[in-house]
Parts: sequence; structure tokens; C-alpha cells
Amino acid sequence: MIPNAFTIFDAGANVGQTAKNYRKLYPQADIWSFEPTPDSFRELEHCLPNKFTAMRLALSDCKGEAQLNIGEESYTNSMLVRGNHAGETIEVATDTVDNICSCYDISKIDILKIDVEGAETRVLKGAAQMLSRRAVKAVFIEVYFTSAYKDMPLFSALDARLKSSGFYLHGLYSLFRGCNERLSFGNALYLLDKD
Repeated sequence: MIPNAFTIFDAGANVGQTAKNYRKLYPQADIWSFEPTPDSFRELEHCLPNKFTAMRLALSDCKGEAQLNIGEESYTNSMLVRGNHAGETIEVATDTVDNICSCYDISKIDILKIDVEGAETRVLKGAAQMLSRRAVKAVFIEVYFTSAYKDMPLFSALDARLKSSGFYLHGLYSLFRGCNERLSFGNALYLLDKD
């Protein structure tokens, strides 16, 4: 759906799985991957040889520091608390999409991929200027239909927020059902409405 992506932001990059897929689809793209967890970042920073920037931080709604809850699997690490989790937390650096774009003179983002385990609203808040300028062409975002983290936004809230920013829902992908067969989570692609 996005034939020519030249700038891709990968929020919640983990060890670079998505970055590698984007490189196959868009060999010409500059890929910016953001991952705050030290172990995951060590693998991420070497996953692509060129036109690739890895930053050890969490994209959020402000520049500073935050507590990251460490999950049983690295891809479940989150700034939100999962269920009754009372495990390990670490302090990580945070920054915003808007600030990164300002600091590195990035005028537009072709794909903003967000997979941050319940903290998606924070990333969108931190991209408010880019979104209001219609400088983001597409948002590929993980969405939940049932709550997995405390105070997390569900699909309906994210859908309303993105539509109010001028996007339309193009499709839902990789939908997963829980053991009770209820729709649990998946990915959603939003494209900037040209009307």
C-alpha cells in the first residue's frame, strides 16, 4: 500500500525483526529503530548494515526517563504494567517522534510502526506536531481488543484518535484470538486520507 517508503520509524523494535522485513520491502529506505531494553538493543544495533539508525530509547510523549516493566519475553516489555506483574523494572531514556524529527531534520515519515505493548497513545502524543502537519503517511500499529496492560488504550480509542488525525483504517492483520476465542490483538494499518 506504500509503494515508495523513504523514511520509516520502528517504535518498539525489539531485536530488529520488523526492520529486516522493511529492508526487504524498501531497500532504499532510511530505517530508524527505537528500543530501550539493553539486551534487545545489543542485537538490534547490528541487524542492518546501512541506511539504519538504532537508538536505545523508548518513543513516548516526552523526553526524559521512565520505568520499563520487564516481561517474561522481551517483546512484552512495557512502560505499562501487565496484569498483576510485580517483577523487574529498569529506568530507560524516552524521547518523542517530534523531537527526533526536529533534531535530525526529518520532514516526513512514510511509515510510523508502533508496537510498544500498550503505550501506543504516548507515542502518538509525542508525534502530535508531525501528525498535525500531515507529515506521516502511514501508521502500522499493534492494537488490542481486550486489555493486557493496566490503563492501556484498546482498539476503539486508537482508531478514534488516528481518524481524528486524518487517517483511515485500511486493514487489520495478524489477528490473534485468546484461549476463550475472543479477539485479543493484532495489527492495524492506517493511511493518511487525501480527501
